Amino acid sequence: MKGMRKIRRGKGFRGVLNYVFGRDKSHKEEPGKLIGGNLSGTDPRTLAQEFGITRTLRPEIEKPVWHNSLRLPVGESVSDDQWVQIADEYMREIGFSELHPRCYVLHNDKEGQHIHIVASRIALDGSLYLGKNENLISTRIIQQIEIDHLLTITKGPEYTEDKKIKMPDVKLPRKDEIENGLRLGIKPPRLALQELLNESTKEPKAVMQFVEFLESKDVGVVPNLASTGKLNGFSFVYGGVSFKGSSLGDKGSSSFQVGSLRSSLPRIR
Repeated sequence: MKGMRKIRRGKGFRGVLNYVFGRDKSHKEEPGKLIGGNLSGTDPRTLAQEFGITRTLRPEIEKPVWHNSLRLPVGESVSDDQWVQIADEYMREIGFSELHPRCYVLHNDKEGQHIHIVASRIALDGSLYLGKNENLISTRIIQQIEIDHLLTITKGPEYTEDKKIKMPDVKLPRKDEIENGLRLGIKPPRLALQELLNESTKEPKAVMQFVEFLESKDVGVVPNLASTGKLNGFSFVYGGVSFKGSSLGDKGSSSFQVGSLRSSLPRIR
């Protein structure tokens, strides 16, 4: 199973519901089929009305919408009931309770059978789903679901012989970055980030520990998931500057494989 490239959050429920049901002009897939969830609505309008109830409980939350999709490899399919079981397990493991409204919309297309999950981060008791490090947690959950439901299994993160995350050499800062750092009297963000990457791999770490270490040093970490399900590495934000892992050298990139349930998320409108 493959999960979407990145779990999305948004402001409006009606827009994303129009999209997953195929009523948005930007959606090129066949119309979606509602197969599960915990709401009584049956179309974007009635579902949005139900989702809207939670918005009134926490009006200060700017982005109450949570959207992800789970996709099977081309040629593989499961029944509607099994999809609902998979979605329920996934949502429970990632941290949503039964009080968080959600719906599951199925699509069958040439790229593989998949479902969209649309949920409210605000539960009916007013509690809020925060979802820290959810993209990486999602990867681990998907891999376990593959095993439990006898789906195609793909390998997880690759490590070196001493159990460190697989990452090679560092590229030097560019000339303009060094000159700018000297002018401002600060260390170039690229160099500072590379030092943190070096520090993060001195001791063996699991993927989550690697991410948590960098986030504790004020580094933003975003996993880069290919449409094939392969985790090609990470992108980073440090000192107000964004870096692709490849621009930092192999310390900033790695070879990971998420489950065959791929995440394939469009932009929430």
